[in-house]
This record gives sequence, structure tokens and C-alpha cells, in this order.
Amino acid sequence: MDTTRNPESMTATERRDEIASILARGMVRAVRQTRSDASSALKSPAESSDSGLDLCADLPLSVAPRPAGQT
Repeated sequence: MDTTRNPESMTATERRDEIASILARGMVRAVRQTRSDASSALKSPAESSDSGLDLCADLPLSVAPRPAGQT
């Protein structure tokens, strides 16, 4: 569609098609950006993350005993 046209000279259908086209391009762009962000996060994880767990590899696990009568 010709993007230099004055919207006032367009029919209602042409304006609706133009809006749909703009929204569709925006959605495609957003999906591509989200996928790009997700794939780059998987490819290069941060060395240290505030949301990750920092545990020593030799950390022994301990489990509290269950109260009597529970299985």
C-alpha cells in the first residue's frame, strides 16, 4: 500500500487495511525481537546472575527427619 497517501483521501476499507498492515508489521517485529532475546540468552548465559543460585559443587545435602507417624 502507498504509505504517502493522505488518509483523508482513502476509503474506510483502505484505512482499515493500512492499520491492519501496520499492526501486523509491529507484531512480527515484536515476535522476532522476543525470539532474538530468548535465543541470545540461551547462547550466552551470564557468568553471575542475581536470579540464579550460587552453590558450591561439594555442598552436602541435609534433610530434616520427618516427625513420627508421617510417611
